[in-house]
Amino acid sequence: MLPYFVFNQINLGPITIYTWGFFVGLGFLLGFWLILYQAKKKNLDSSKIINLFILIFLGALIGSRLGYVLQFPKYYFSQPLEIFQIWSGGLIFYGGLIGALFLGWLYLKKNKLDFWLMADLIAPAAALGISIGYLGCSLVNEHQGAITTLPWGILWPDGIIRQPVAEYLSLNSLIIFLVLWFFLKNRLKKTGQLFIIFLLWYSVSRFFLDFTRAIDTSLADPHYLDFFTSQWVSLGILLWITLLAKKRCL
Repeated sequence: MLPYFVFNQINLGPITIYTWGFFVGLGFLLGFWLILYQAKKKNLDSSKIINLFILIFLGALIGSRLGYVLQFPKYYFSQPLEIFQIWSGGLIFYGGLIGALFLGWLYLKKNKLDFWLMADLIAPAAALGISIGYLGCSLVNEHQGAITTLPWGILWPDGIIRQPVAEYLSLNSLIIFLVLWFFLKNRLKKTGQLFIIFLLWYSVSRFFLDFTRAIDTSLADPHYLDFFTSQWVSLGILLWITLLAKKRCL
């Protein structure tokens, strides 16, 4: 089994680097570099790619915070100023995904750029960025897992062995990236197919991986009708992307 660990920050003399924020930022930067690298190979306007990335970043930030706040409406509506205190923690991945997609789509539509072409460029970069971001979650150990007897479980301070949820999520996204980048990127016939595969894979895998989360502890996420919020969103995205797949993949 793995010992319990928490690395909240790295101190370099007078400089304090917060682990989770560092890895989330690193994921965004490497994802942006990957998008820009692909865009240059396709002779796309770099300035438009940079503007797109800025909007995607803002959409992800706003959406992820809003998604988290909506999970705890009573608390945040009674303490409205805390909604803006992002530095204190509280972001949710799917909210960020929806926010990024929405602002990105608006920008692409306004500038008459091919949504599906850009979506295919973003898909592997997003998978890589998500994987790196979850490394930060792993190091701060913020995702409490369900009880397990598996040899790679994490032994928590209370003596209970729990699933390493963040490690599963990080590894899953890394595998998605490797498959998209090295096996599928240049083999699919229609634009949009790479993006659709990314969303299908992530939503299905996320739905099942969330069963490894704890459901009955003080650190557990909200749970509705036997599913976490992220699982309900996974089902919604799965339905939406399945409808799109009929047009792009058949």
